[in-house]
Amino acid sequence: MAELKELLKKAIKQDRLIGSGLLTQIMDEVSALDYQHLVDEAPGVISGLGNVLEGRVGEIEAVGNEKATAFVLNYLPQITDKLVSSDTEIKSELVATEDMNFNVKAGDIAEVHVEIKDGAISFSPGLIEDRDFYMDMTTTKVLRLMAGKDDALSGFMGGSIAMWRDDDVGDMSKAFSLLPLITVVAGGLQLDTTM
Repeated sequence: MAELKELLKKAIKQDRLIGSGLLTQIMDEVSALDYQHLVDEAPGVISGLGNVLEGRVGEIEAVGNEKATAFVLNYLPQITDKLVSSDTEIKSELVATEDMNFNVKAGDIAEVHVEIKDGAISFSPGLIEDRDFYMDMTTTKVLRLMAGKDDALSGFMGGSIAMWRDDDVGDMSKAFSLLPLITVVAGGLQLDTTM
């Protein structure tokens, strides 16, 4: 974690973070952690990244959705696989989760399609039309959640996380059936405060 802390300190001081290679270094270090170190370090690293990135929304959004989504998908599947393969509670909850597919739009940072099928989870770039539901949140909300300065419930109640529109409701029963898995993952990573 010492190296991750040093990289986060460098990132705070960096005039222009995006393109400096520091985010790639941080995420390479995170993805190289074994399961136990990932669990131990997740709260500090995620909140540290959230704090570093929170004041750089314009810089992040200027990257462009396609490039930012590719960056996210370079790390999200391998970190998720590590959690699922090493944590029996997460694996059991994933297996118990109803098959579904949904879109996640994280502001102007990333657009990801998520599929849960037969006890496995997969991610692909972009948004699809034929999905069960979606989650759409502002860039600021994503970063405040990461920094531990906000929680998901206030986002659902206040509208900064949307799951339906008047003309597009989706299957809310499937959305609600995802909550136990989200809760178990957040608890396993000691991120309960983001809920």
